[in-house]
Amino acid sequence: MANYLSRHVLLVLIVLWWTSCGRVEGQARSSERPHMLRLYEDLFQTSGYTPDVRPVRDVRTPTNVTVNLALAHIIDMDEKNQILTADVWLRLKWIDEFLRWNATEYGGIELITVKAVKIWRPDFFLYHNVNHEFDGWLEDVVMISSDGLVDWKAPAVTMSACLVDVSDFPFDRQACPLKFGSWNQHGRQVNYVNESEDGDLEDLIRNVEWEVPKMEVQRDVHDYNGVPYPDVTFTIHMTRRSTFYVINMFLPCALLAFVVAATFYLPPDCGEKISFGVAVLLSLAVFQLLVAEAVPRSENIPAIGRYIFVSMALMSVSLIATAFVITLGDSVEDSKPVPDWARKVFLKYISMALLMGNQSQRRWGSREHSYSPPTTVKLTEMNGFVNGNGMYSVNYPSIRSTTYKDSHPALEKQLEYLKK
Repeated sequence: MANYLSRHVLLVLIVLWWTSCGRVEGQARSSERPHMLRLYEDLFQTSGYTPDVRPVRDVRTPTNVTVNLALAHIIDMDEKNQILTADVWLRLKWIDEFLRWNATEYGGIELITVKAVKIWRPDFFLYHNVNHEFDGWLEDVVMISSDGLVDWKAPAVTMSACLVDVSDFPFDRQACPLKFGSWNQHGRQVNYVNESEDGDLEDLIRNVEWEVPKMEVQRDVHDYNGVPYPDVTFTIHMTRRSTFYVINMFLPCALLAFVVAATFYLPPDCGEKISFGVAVLLSLAVFQLLVAEAVPRSENIPAIGRYIFVSMALMSVSLIATAFVITLGDSVEDSKPVPDWARKVFLKYISMALLMGNQSQRRWGSREHSYSPPTTVKLTEMNGFVNGNGMYSVNYPSIRSTTYKDSHPALEKQLEYLKK
């Protein structure tokens, strides 16, 4: 009996010794493995972590996601199609309750970097996205702290709709919003909050056409059927650099406007007055087409478009007035006299409006203020020249013989021709 008990005690001691030796050997082997590898296995393999489950222990607790955005470059602003193309750096932060560890147990490791596809990420979406080839954010890795804080930086090239107001073109200012939020998850699951009141413009590359003075951030919550849907909007304020348009469009139009004013000072009998006015009018029409191609089709007429339209209207009035003056100048002598209302309107009111004084009080019927164009008459209807002292006597069929002391040069040439 004693031998039996002694054998059993010996067997138990051998088992305990063997177990303790194996445990010590396992701990030794475990201590020899890299801390990073053990941490990675404990977080993603041993724990059974899956990126399909929202990382909260209580499903009634929403995941707070902090949103920040840095604008890197304004690639293009298509005013005609109202599309803003920009290079942005998106930054999101949230707490993953399943990815926490004690840094002292893993060699003091407090920060690790893993593939972004291995962890849970919020359903983050850019509203009013017009890029049909957009296949997601250009994310690669995320950084995870020992307290479960996940830092996700996602650069991307966004193409979003932007309502363009060209009323003050080319001195206009535009405000293009970039609205981010969840597409499927509501505010009771994922709550988006902005990190600051202003966006990050420190790394912005200068654009040759647009200047970005500021970028505002605003958080909104919209209720749909009693369910909140939060979103964060980054509004990019842009001011157009108008130097290019002033030199290439505004100044030529201004010069043409001065040319339009110069046509009013050309004499009525100038044969090139109408053709010159038509050339200027066609030039303004070409500039109008250039402006129409640069701005979107909308009810808002740009400032330079209004300026060109007014110049074209003045040019049209100038052509009509020129045709009217030429018609009056080429009228026959026995035409009807100017009506009293026309004399009152044109020679009094319009003349005074143009700072020319009241021209209706002048004696326009006297010979010293009037001039009749030279009339070609037959040689048999003209009398001889008398006295030979530069005093010419001409008889017209229906007009008395009149002596002109200071005749017009055109009449003198005609008389010299007839004298020969």
